[in-house]
Amino acid sequence: MTPADLLVVVAHPDDESLHCGGLLHRTTRRGGVAVTVTLTRGGAGRTLGMCTEDELAAVREEELRRATEVLGVASAEVYDLPDGGLVDHEPEGTALVLDALRRWTPRRVVAFPPNGMNGHPDHRAAHRIALAALHRYRGTTDVLLVTSTAPYTECGRPGFLAPSQVEGMRLPATEQMVVGESLEAKLRAMGHYETQARSVAKILRCYPETLFTEAFHRVTR
Repeated sequence: MTPADLLVVVAHPDDESLHCGGLLHRTTRRGGVAVTVTLTRGGAGRTLGMCTEDELAAVREEELRRATEVLGVASAEVYDLPDGGLVDHEPEGTALVLDALRRWTPRRVVAFPPNGMNGHPDHRAAHRIALAALHRYRGTTDVLLVTSTAPYTECGRPGFLAPSQVEGMRLPATEQMVVGESLEAKLRAMGHYETQARSVAKILRCYPETLFTEAFHRVTR
């Protein structure tokens, strides 16, 4: 198996495109190997009337595969841990990510930050899962956590961290990447998530700067 230049660990289909679609595409456009590990199929999300609730997980997985194809991802690994209940399955998630690390021996890993970007419990669990796997992984890899240079401005939601906590936990950006020539691919990938149109619209409305510049916090290991 060819070692990966980039391995991205996320909770749901669409996380990879919204938060680091530019980095994924730039990596592959330059001839690198990029891999995504998605811990749930997103079956607890909104259907927007496009499918039944029972069909949603399969639809979102197909959206993911179309989006990652646009980004040039070599392998999109999708697992079926419970959407909305990832916190109760962190040991299983850690084992899955550790297995991916050992198989792909990536040069760089990208994961969620401690606040999950928006306080989402699955995003925060995915952060803990990724770091627990990296702690057990004996290989050498750079670790970047997604972050934002803009204040968090959303309203509170049940089960999420309070907005003040999300903002208080926001990590400083130690690396910023101008999306540049990868912008079209990033937008096309985002566009494949038709069932998640409200999430895409929120990014465009509230955080338009993230379309053009992706920010990361480097972890010292």
